Amino acid sequence: MSDVHDVVLPPSIALIVRIAPSRRLRALLCLAALAHIGAACLMLSHQQTFAFPFLSACACCMAALLCIAAALQRLNVRQIDISKGGALRLTVQQKQPGNGRAVRLLPGSVLWGRLLVLRLASTDGAPFSVQTLLVFPDSVECDAFRALAVALRAIAGRNQMEEGKI
Repeated sequence: MSDVHDVVLPPSIALIVRIAPSRRLRALLCLAALAHIGAACLMLSHQQTFAFPFLSACACCMAALLCIAAALQRLNVRQIDISKGGALRLTVQQKQPGNGRAVRLLPGSVLWGRLLVLRLASTDGAPFSVQTLLVFPDSVECDAFRALAVALRAIAGRNQMEEGKI
């Protein structure tokens, strides 16, 4: 069965990528918070135009607080190891040896040109909930984003072939 993986996947699929928190995502969250605060001010200044302006303004302020909380959240640097056979390993604390967890790419992951939304689940059956990992081009080194996207597309294609969807 391991011969099939080597044939299906390109030989250069093995890589290690460190994923840092994205500065672009934090900036977008701050802009969203400002937009929500602006909408709340607009609703309160034009109360006759909006139905339930106070309630709507409170909802906008709550959304702004959630955006600010998400932008200020301290995130860990993660590392994805992809073996030549296409096995994925996710590591959160790189300084501690052996703490990486074998994961698999779930259906529903988004692999776009400038954004990767990875849905990952543990392969060993441990109580590891589905983890969503956002990868922007500014989260990784310059050439690593494209290499990671190509490797993950190959793994996703292999997963679909194994499930008989192709």
